[in-house]
Amino acid sequence: MTDRHGPARAFGTALTGRTAVWKSIEAFARAWARPLTPADGIPPGEVRKAEQRLGLRLPAALYETYALFGRRQDLTAVQNPLLLPDELLLDPSGELLVFRSENQGCAGWGIPLEKLAHDDPPVSLFSDCLPDASWLPYLDRVSSACAELVLSETVMARRYGPYGRECPATAVVVAAVEAMCAPVDLPPCPAWYHPEGDPVRWYSAPGKLLCLEPDPDESVPDGSVLVVVGRSEADVREVVAAVPGDWPAAEPVPRAEEPFPGW
Repeated sequence: MTDRHGPARAFGTALTGRTAVWKSIEAFARAWARPLTPADGIPPGEVRKAEQRLGLRLPAALYETYALFGRRQDLTAVQNPLLLPDELLLDPSGELLVFRSENQGCAGWGIPLEKLAHDDPPVSLFSDCLPDASWLPYLDRVSSACAELVLSETVMARRYGPYGRECPATAVVVAAVEAMCAPVDLPPCPAWYHPEGDPVRWYSAPGKLLCLEPDPDESVPDGSVLVVVGRSEADVREVVAAVPGDWPAAEPVPRAEEPFPGW
């Protein structure tokens, strides 16, 4: 399937409710990977077992996440994975139900226990980069956090190969991105590795997904980095040609213009 409108269009109605988020994720999977199928979901019975183990009732949005794409590792488990139901746990403070973890356990995304009764509750972030095992608000809904998960895991799958490039996000770079791309309709959110820095922001154009993210390295101009990934190397080259950034050399392509390896 071609990506005629880009992720910004796919997620353009995401803030209207979680049903729209799930439809957006289905559209994104069709365009950037492969269509979702019933086999990609986790049966509700496995989620209920997790509830019995934890002694907690999980929100509807988490049930729906697992049912729709809980087994799709290309969308959920490239770097900082969605936890399977039998992996759900509490954060160090004992105040959050953690459903996504940084790959080495340095941070996690969770639902405040006092909000579990909501169908689509807010999500908080805890991180070793915050003092005293504290946590802070991440996004206002589980469904929005799952949409951001899909985008960030897609970027992590591609950013360090021929389908991805990055450069310092100077003011000139940001202006060029805003001129050529549409913002993805998700609220800005903190980065786990620099939670008190500038928030993560998403942009897209057909065949292209771009992320403005903070960089804790004080030597980076303006303290942010632009990451761009594409459905093909040509998509990435278009951004590099249009955005006047300090781009490093591209990594070699293993095979000419194939679909992304493994997808």
